[in-house]
Amino acid sequence: MARLAPPPLAVDSNTGWQLGFRTLDAEVEDGLELEVTGRLPAELRGILHRIGPARFEVAGERYRHWLDGDGMVHALHLGDGRVRYRNRFVATAGKAEEDREGRRLYAGFGTRPGGGTALARLRNVRRRPAKNTANTNVVWMGGRLLALWEAGHPHRLDPVTLATAGEDDLGVLGPAATFSAHPKRHPGGDMWNFGVRYGRRSHVDLYRCPATGPVTHALAVSLPFNAMVHDFALTERRAVLVVQPLLLPSLPVALLVGARSYAESLRWEPHRGTHVAVIDLDGGGIHWYRGEPFSLFHTVNAWDEGDDVVLDVIAYPDPTLIVRTLADVMTGRLDSEIFTRPERIVLRRDQSGFQRRRLSETTLEFPRVSPASESRPHRLVYGITNRTSGGFIGVPACVDAETGAVATAPMTGQEYAGELVPVAKAQARTEADVWLLSLVLDAATERTELRVFDGADLASGSVATVRLPHAVPFGFHGNWLDDAELVTGGASG
Repeated sequence: MARLAPPPLAVDSNTGWQLGFRTLDAEVEDGLELEVTGRLPAELRGILHRIGPARFEVAGERYRHWLDGDGMVHALHLGDGRVRYRNRFVATAGKAEEDREGRRLYAGFGTRPGGGTALARLRNVRRRPAKNTANTNVVWMGGRLLALWEAGHPHRLDPVTLATAGEDDLGVLGPAATFSAHPKRHPGGDMWNFGVRYGRRSHVDLYRCPATGPVTHALAVSLPFNAMVHDFALTERRAVLVVQPLLLPSLPVALLVGARSYAESLRWEPHRGTHVAVIDLDGGGIHWYRGEPFSLFHTVNAWDEGDDVVLDVIAYPDPTLIVRTLADVMTGRLDSEIFTRPERIVLRRDQSGFQRRRLSETTLEFPRVSPASESRPHRLVYGITNRTSGGFIGVPACVDAETGAVATAPMTGQEYAGELVPVAKAQARTEADVWLLSLVLDAATERTELRVFDGADLASGSVATVRLPHAVPFGFHGNWLDDAELVTGGASG
């Protein structure tokens, strides 16, 4: 296949975002000290880890979906007013094999397997069902830094040097088990996560991940149909699973023979409705709800209200964004408008249905709440919105879930912010008492900056800016690891 040149960069609010889908090959393995503009809060002492796809083509053959690129982790170590930076690809077995062969071999979420001819693709998909791209989230869990991809095992990394130790089965994952990219922290200190087992009858496995001690398999839940499940929510007493009517066929022949990608094999069946399972963490039972169909990538948060559960989500009317928009951006187009809105669902124990209520009219994605509000009631939702209807998202925003009011940070038409990672301020008393850390791509300078915002005053802009040595491709998720939590096992900074 002919090499697809990077899309032409026109520095304006319509096309400047294309720079975020160019491959970054450069790695900084030794800590590079970066210049700080403004004043870093003295209490920020730790590492911001961010992850996302950074290689969008192999041997000149471009991937066809944002989710398919090989994962790269970026680490910014803050302390004493200084910042040191590293970035490295996650050294997955699939990437290493393709590097050795000098050609694309594996299928992705939205990309058919490599090989050119139908027969070659069939051979590749039989030998290599999928490549673990390790590109979706990076999480500190039980003393381990894990790069996560929802269709396989995590990869374990050194939290400081970012060297890859290899895949980690956590002592509980079988060869075919999966571990999603969206674990949730329980107020008691444990983390919980899930994995999907697809088959004629698909199941979700729920895992408990203590701060110390072994990961355990808590229970398995049978799904009502073979749905794509990307995220879940957690309260103090329950796990909440959202099952949208976006289905993989029970016997996906075209996928199995390499004629279609996973995304191309998915079917939207709105007549089934969207189902929500509320699962008691103590093993006390599962309560299912069914409502009008909607699609989603991310939940916001959830909490208990007596026997009921309140669940906030980022809702879509259909899966256009998942199967089309995130493929279009790889070609430099943005033809489909992004309709994402924060919504609230109240799941009442004495009912089997649910209704949704929109919390704001603003577009929002990559939602986060303050650390103290996780699995508990919240009012403020931090995320990324767009400047104009139909434009690419990239403006830091705070939505008041009670009033619908929105505060945004000042951004030029050439700047695109990624997910806001909240870090609680010292002596925090409210949800607004957070520092918000974001990687912002400036298309005008073709460089990325770390910006630190005050959650109580987004409108005033960043309090500190740190320019990175290159443009970081648009990533997905990240988390803050405080120095007090860091156990490097001998790794040096």
